[in-house]
Amino acid sequence: MTVVQTIRGPIDSSELGWTLSHEHLTGGGAGMQQFPWIYDEDDAVAANIQALRRVSDAGVTSLIDLTPFDLGRQSSLFERIAEADTGVNIVCATGVYRWVPMYLLRRDPDGIAEHFLKEIEGGIAGSSIRPGIIKLAWDQEYKLNDGPDGGTVRSGLERTARGAARAAKAAGIPISCHTAAKDELGTPLLDIFEDEGLDLRAVTIGHSNDTADLGYLKGIAARGAMLGLDRYFEGSGPDELARRAALALALAEAGYAEQVTLGHDASPFYCFAPRDTAVDTSGCWLSIPQIEIPWLRDNGATADQIDAMTTRSVASTFEAAAAMAR
Repeated sequence: MTVVQTIRGPIDSSELGWTLSHEHLTGGGAGMQQFPWIYDEDDAVAANIQALRRVSDAGVTSLIDLTPFDLGRQSSLFERIAEADTGVNIVCATGVYRWVPMYLLRRDPDGIAEHFLKEIEGGIAGSSIRPGIIKLAWDQEYKLNDGPDGGTVRSGLERTARGAARAAKAAGIPISCHTAAKDELGTPLLDIFEDEGLDLRAVTIGHSNDTADLGYLKGIAARGAMLGLDRYFEGSGPDELARRAALALALAEAGYAEQVTLGHDASPFYCFAPRDTAVDTSGCWLSIPQIEIPWLRDNGATADQIDAMTTRSVASTFEAAAAMAR
């Protein structure tokens, strides 16, 4: 039995079912709840319940929320969603987003691991909700390497990755990474995780469908890691949606279906800009069930390959992570 923590409590990995691997209930920044004109929790709850019920009706049974504290994670939102009957299991995250917070910037990897473990073991913000996954984000800021030793942006990101690896091994939970795929940032991340003795099957290199470089993606999969094909946005043009679906099919045909996870990187309630309340966001998680999966079926993907990409791959990364802590 592999226990997966959800916002409603622990479940077995076999109960995850069809899982969207990289989503957000909300997003913005740390402290945004202090500004009611930016974040209105009643509106966020209503928007999420509607979106979750629609995606449940489409066959999805679980969703991984990869919103750490510094991207606007709200434990009170999780508590209220957990009380609603949505039909969807939600796994939430500890970790950090793209810019390492100042309170972690000069800590060593063990100190960073301790920070993550306090949330994993003790709950978020005094609540009973425990994260089931660790989120990291490496993007264009990884190129910034100026400054005194120990204080550069890159060194902070690298120490945070080592801290995440140590926390993942201790707690037996996986890591999912936002990466700049076109800069091939999955490679240095996996180098660090491998150096830390992490089972790379417990790692998802996300946003991998932002590149069409199959050589890079197959190289990541050959090392054992998961490929997060988790940017499949509502409203994208048909050509772009087909390109991203074709990438999933190509990886499945190359033998990597068990290492592909699917998600949208979408939210019904982002706070990055003023919200247009006239826009219906309840379909933000429907592009995969309503467009990508039918495209895959129509273009030759087998039922087994689709099951691997939607269900077995995500469960296996939790199972590989749990085995590290035994």
